[in-house]
This record gives sequence, C-alpha cells and structure tokens, in this order.
Amino acid sequence: MKITEICSSRQISVIDVSTPLIIPSFSSRGFPEVRNIYELTKDYISDISLISAYDIYYELKNVDIYESNIIFIDSGGYETKPIKSSVNSDDGYALRDNYNIQLWSKESHKNVVDNLQDLSQLVLISYDDLNNYESTLNQIEIAKYFFQQYPNYASNFLYKPETLESQIINIESLLAHAHHLTSFSILGITEKELGSSILERCRNIFKIRSTLNEQNIQIPIHILGCLDPFLMISYFLCGADIFDGLAWLRYAFVEGLTLYPSTAALMQAHWNYTDKELNQLYSINNLQSLSSLSHAMHRFCDTKLIREFSAWNKIMPQVFKLLEDAEIRIVE
Repeated sequence: MKITEICSSRQISVIDVSTPLIIPSFSSRGFPEVRNIYELTKDYISDISLISAYDIYYELKNVDIYESNIIFIDSGGYETKPIKSSVNSDDGYALRDNYNIQLWSKESHKNVVDNLQDLSQLVLISYDDLNNYESTLNQIEIAKYFFQQYPNYASNFLYKPETLESQIINIESLLAHAHHLTSFSILGITEKELGSSILERCRNIFKIRSTLNEQNIQIPIHILGCLDPFLMISYFLCGADIFDGLAWLRYAFVEGLTLYPSTAALMQAHWNYTDKELNQLYSINNLQSLSSLSHAMHRFCDTKLIREFSAWNKIMPQVFKLLEDAEIRIVE
C-alpha cells in the first residue's frame, strides 16, 4: 500500500476537525497536583487537550476546563485502574503520592457528560469498564447506544480486549466488524493493547489501516497513552492519526529523544534549576515540541517527503529500521 494512502489527513466527523492530532493529556493518576498543573499550563494548550471525566468530577471542580478549542473527554478508566495490577514500568511513577482511587461508575461518567457545555469542540471517549469484558460486537453496540445520546459531540470508540485473560485486542474480530465503525468519529485503541511489542503494534496498526482503506472507511485511528516522539512518528507512518499521553509531564523531549528531566538538565547545562523549575520548564518546552511535530505530520500528509521530519534526524534512522522489520516500506 502506498504511503499516500496510509498517511493522509482524515476528518473527525461531527466536529469536522482534520488529523493528525497530538494531544497533551491531564490526569490525577500519578499527578495528584493535576489542578495546579492545569492552571500553570492552560495558556499553552489553546488548540487541543485531553481531560478525564473522573478528574472533572473530583479534581477540577470549579475550574474552567474549556481552555482548548478541542477537548477529548476520557471516560475515567485510566484513573480507576488499580496501580498494583499494572506491569507497565511507566505506571510506577503513579506510586509516588499513594494515589487513592475514588468511587467511579457509568452513572458518575454520565453525570459529567450531561453537564458538559459546548464551549469547545468535544470528543467523547466511550466508557472503559474495567470489570466487564464484552465481545467486539457488544462493545460496538454499547458504545453506539451511549453516543446516540450526545449527537453534537464527536464519538471515539475505545476498543478493548474481549476477555480478562487477553491483554491484546482481537484484531481479526475488530476487522470482521469494521463496517460498524462508520457509526463513530474515531477508533481508539490503547497502545499497550495493540500488541506485546513495538514491532507487533506497528504491524497491527498497518493491518487495521490497510483493511479500513480497502473498505473505504476513513475513520481516524487514535492511539491512547502514546506521546513519545519516536513512537508517534513510527505509528503515524503505519497509519495512526491521533496520539495522546502524559509523557510531556513525566519527561523532557530533546531532539526526538524522551529523557528524564535530570538527564536533559545535564545535557543542556540547566543544573542550577530546582526540580520544580525543571518540571515547569520542560512541560512548556515539551508542548512546543509536540506542536512542531504535529505541524510536521500535517506537512507530510501534503508532501509525502520524509524531510518534513528533519528536526528529528537523530531518531529517524531507527524509525526506518523499525518499519523495515515490520515489512512496511516508506517510499517517497
């Protein structure tokens, strides 16, 4: 399949917004000071952001959440996931302040959504129920019913594994029901549930995009929990369109590399900064870096020229090697 068919700008129905999109996320999971973080950075997120309904309910009461033109409203599943059950190293960061999970339910989620205002263009992500597993078709029908109640908001169908034992989504089942996806504005998949390795995830994204293209389904693919520049470029070149995550708050983006703030401080001679100053410095710098990458992706959709990613030359050779191993050819 040609790169012109894989990497294209796609429209998000209802709100009529073009992809690709890179979305800085906010969450109290690992960041109990999320309210302060939001207040300090809101002036830098005028284009787009992601906020959890859980945090709107508990942490951001009486806060003006409509600072961005486009806001993705996550359902709260991430915030209610027991940290002790996670095997992802990133989640260890959330242990630093003894994160406590408060009561959350479909009713609480609906209460938040019912009280949203149309002061921004809104994208709702379907409810992530950690305690129930459904077949692909049931997931689709449940999401359809939910979104039918909110026709003025874009719908992001978050597809999940079908069973408790499975850690990965059922690609074949998803593609067998691909024709149903036209009911939604976006297809969402959590990065870690796309495959057990980066290579497998690349192959699966490409497989999903290729099959959707064959059926003339131009729904954008949203990879949730991915904001690493290296991975975003790789997944984008495999056919993904939308990315979000918390890495912009955890790390420092330097020439496409994702570093601990202390490492970046040593590299850039910022060793006189306090930890608090470093976190604020790199959060803002990261937002600017993400904006630059988003613009590069948009240009690539128009020109199909790899040189659009020249600012990330340090990582591009490895991106090409990864895609080569995934048997995906990038031909200009």
